Amino acid sequence: MPGNMVITGMLLSLYRTFPGVVFSHWINQSFNAVVNYTNRSGNSKATNERLFLSYCCATGGAMTAALGLNRMVKNSHGLAARLVPFAAIALANAINIPMMRSNEVTEGMELRDENDELVGRSRKMAVLSIAQVTLSRIAMAMPYMGN
Repeated sequence: MPGNMVITGMLLSLYRTFPGVVFSHWINQSFNAVVNYTNRSGNSKATNERLFLSYCCATGGAMTAALGLNRMVKNSHGLAARLVPFAAIALANAINIPMMRSNEVTEGMELRDENDELVGRSRKMAVLSIAQVTLSRIAMAMPYMGN
């Protein structure tokens, strides 16, 4: 939580300048990439290439969204301008989480019984859980990013 508080403050205060957008979204997605990787399911491993691609796509997507939206609301000082950081974070989460956990979709998520014995793998459960995590991360950002 302390890390997110500092990052959120940067996102909300540095969204008007190009260097501020680039720096704050780079820091945010670097932090999120580590969180998404460490919160993956069980023994699911990702290659270094996959991790790097996910990181670049999420960071690039967040910066592109923030810079593009800033340009669209350039002369606006109302709610639209204040929602730019949230929209960029929502897009980055929609990129970062599925990519960081894509091995779960291709290989299936491990399903274990009450004795921690592997009983199978499910791609359907992986897709469902990744979608739920993505939506919940976006929803969790709404209260403090949408004020």
